[in-house]
This record gives sequence, C-alpha cells and structure tokens, in this order.
Amino acid sequence: MSKNKYGATFWVMVGILFIFWILITWRVNWQHLLIGALCSYGIARFNHDLLLKPEERPLYHKATIGRWIKYFYILVVEIFKANWDVAKIVLRPKMDISPGFVKYRTEVKKPLNRVILANSITLTPGTLTVEVEEGIFYVHAITRQNAEDVATWDMQDKLTEIEELEKHVS
Repeated sequence: MSKNKYGATFWVMVGILFIFWILITWRVNWQHLLIGALCSYGIARFNHDLLLKPEERPLYHKATIGRWIKYFYILVVEIFKANWDVAKIVLRPKMDISPGFVKYRTEVKKPLNRVILANSITLTPGTLTVEVEEGIFYVHAITRQNAEDVATWDMQDKLTEIEELEKHVS
C-alpha cells in the first residue's frame, strides 16, 4: 500500500465528518471519539470516488470567491421570490397552473457548474431539473411563464462569467 493512497481531499472529508460527529453526539469521551473517528474514516473511504478531484474543483481565487458569494446570495433571493410566486398560485381559488417541460441548451461548460445550475433550478420552487445531458437541460415548470423564464435565467450567465474569470486567473 502506497503512502499517498489518499490525498488531502480525503483527509479533509474525514475531518469534516469527525467534527460533524462531535457536533451531533455532543460527547467527548474516548469511546465516542474513537467510534466517530472510525465511522468518519469508513464513510470517507466508502465514498472516496465521489469526492471531487483537484482538476474538477472550482478555482478559489480572490476574484472568484466574491462571484461565488454573489451567486449564492442571488440564489437565496431567487428562492424566496419563487416561494412567494408559488404561494400566490396555490392560495388562489382557481389555481392558474399550466405545467410543462422546457428543453434548452446552456453555455455553462464545466460539469460541476452544470450540476450547480441544475440544483439551483431545482431548489427554486415551481421548477425541477429532470435531466442534464451534454449541456442540454430538461426542466419541468409549474407554469408556462416559469418554463420560459428558466431558459433565460441570469444565474447561468453568472456561472459562465465565473468560468471565464477562472480561465483568466489560472
């Protein structure tokens, strides 16, 4: 067995899981710490192939971190706005829904950023990303307007902007 079988990502995951173990058990005697360490190691080892490789990770640079913070702030605002819209639809006596699917192509290139975009769409009430295939998104929406808005959602522009910035910084 080689000395560097697992990289820093693996051990960081073990550490995060161990800290989570301590937080949920709230016990620091040696038996709980030993079980927590063994469980953390076992879970990280079992899921090792799911961890992001260094080349797949987003580039953490001063310029990109600010953009990521802005992205997630805007996402939270969008989630609240969508919650309000869905609540208005559901609480009306005659629900004005016209569910349907929309298929569109995104300009987002990196697979991780496509997953982030797909999950951002799904987190927004009233929309659900059904499939992502080679840059083509299949999204279900509760109204026709939501379906049309997904294809022009500015969140994908923000991710494309982050990708362009990563190219220039690296």
